[in-house]
Amino acid sequence: MSTLARASRAAPFSLIAKAVRFILSFATSILVVRMLPENDYGVLTIVRTIASLAGALIGFGMGNAILRFLPEREAKGEGARALLNWAAALPMAAWAVVTGSAFLLRDTIDSFYGTPIGTPLLAGIALLSGNLLYTILMNTWTATFRTRELALVQSVLSFAILAASYGAIRMGWGVIGVLAASSLPYLLAAIVRGPAIWLSLRAGAARLPAKPLLTYGIPVAFVDILNQITWRQSETILLGHYTSAAAAGTFDIAYKLPQLLVEFVPDTIWPLVLAAFAEVYTRDRSRLNEMIRRYYQVLFLLVLPVSVFGVLYGDLLIQTAYGTERAEAGQYARIFFFIFHLTFWGTPLSMALYLLKKTHVNLWLALVAAAVNVGLDFVLIPKYGLPGAVPPVAIAVALTAVLRGITLRRMHGTLPVPWRFLGRAYLATAPLAIFYPIRGMGSPPVALCAISGLSLLLLPYTIKVARLLGEEEREYLRQSGIPGREILLRWFR
Repeated sequence: MSTLARASRAAPFSLIAKAVRFILSFATSILVVRMLPENDYGVLTIVRTIASLAGALIGFGMGNAILRFLPEREAKGEGARALLNWAAALPMAAWAVVTGSAFLLRDTIDSFYGTPIGTPLLAGIALLSGNLLYTILMNTWTATFRTRELALVQSVLSFAILAASYGAIRMGWGVIGVLAASSLPYLLAAIVRGPAIWLSLRAGAARLPAKPLLTYGIPVAFVDILNQITWRQSETILLGHYTSAAAAGTFDIAYKLPQLLVEFVPDTIWPLVLAAFAEVYTRDRSRLNEMIRRYYQVLFLLVLPVSVFGVLYGDLLIQTAYGTERAEAGQYARIFFFIFHLTFWGTPLSMALYLLKKTHVNLWLALVAAAVNVGLDFVLIPKYGLPGAVPPVAIAVALTAVLRGITLRRMHGTLPVPWRFLGRAYLATAPLAIFYPIRGMGSPPVALCAISGLSLLLLPYTIKVARLLGEEEREYLRQSGIPGREILLRWFR
């Protein structure tokens, strides 16, 4: 069986596990947005954004360091307990310092935002301890190939967070209650399972210095921060200061739903594709152009239907999920569906740079994108408020794709983009616009259900007419473990 076939066979299981967590997380998001007052949800958004950046900073990239060094130490018989000790001690020491700083800066933070955010932010950072410890546990599971246990625990945790969030809001505990509901299950999992995982590893006699861990982990943490600035809703931090917490919440809703839906499948298959293509490239480097073209075809076949549907009907999705009172976020969501699909113009090029061992190039491109994004945020948000927060994201995303293309062309000598296939893919999804008049018929949920059903009926015909699945794609589908593949193969023959 070919490497790509093995990757496609593994993908359905990864998709199912992630789909369960996605559904539960999405349900939690709907519950929190609907049950919290508008201003409280905005405060929650700001706190989570700052806490996420703080978590990336104080984590020192130790989660990735475990993935890098644990298998190596176990294989050499050097033991990995010392690695876990360092991986826990360094972030927890930094966590104590940052938590103390948040305590001392509470009044300053309240003054900066003009609303009581200092205490919820203190709670959010204090509760990061659970997330930090669970990240160590999760990556230890991954590094020791205990993927079934990991998938089960993550699904249980997602359900626990949903139930705890509902209970916290019903009890009137507000923003701090939601933060606790989102973090304490992770802390509990780390306390319950952490000692057993630690004891299952070899003690080892070899000394483990902190320097190689930090040398490896800190750049990873730096890249994580840059990616969060560019690819996450970092604009909420400035919106809360220059406009209001409610505006930050509106931006978060408009940003998060398109990102979740558009990136769900591509994020799931990325590790499988990268691993498979890395093996193929190692065996035959002349196939790099073929792999880039193939990845473009897979991505756009998966992403374009969701993106085009969102551009046309994203406001109906927002109102159906979060209520008509969140309608303002709907028009911005439609724009973000378009923006986020642009990221996939650069994804295969990023993969090629990794295969060419040019990871530092991706780092510099991430730095440029983050600098452009933040610089434009400071220029546009103070003057235009919520509308001014959208162009920086679009420009940073588009610029990253363009720079990746220019860089790869200079390094590799060519840019193997399947232009004809991509053109046919856009043409195959364009007919979704014929259902646009149905938007105004009935309530948003009714209109959305009708348009979704009709779209699912139409897309197989347009994909077949556009000949997006050739013989090679059908062969991959035939070798995969995707349920119902025989029906698909008969239809698209």
